[in-house]
Amino acid sequence: MKKANVTSQINGERTSFIVPENYQSGSLRVYYNGVRQVVGEHFSEVNENTFSCSFTPQVGDFLTVDYIRSS
Repeated sequence: MKKANVTSQINGERTSFIVPENYQSGSLRVYYNGVRQVVGEHFSEVNENTFSCSFTPQVGDFLTVDYIRSS
């Protein structure tokens, strides 16, 4: 499982975030301030390297992901 910190993409307005590598559909795990978010409730996968949150992270928050890299 790969890990990535996408906190630098937070600007207080953005709700879609780019993962640095393509991931396998269904493998993405999103953590907001250390709390794992629920797919379909808190976030959704947009395509193979982008996800969208149902909330707007604010500057100072942390957003990290775990995923399986697609081959």
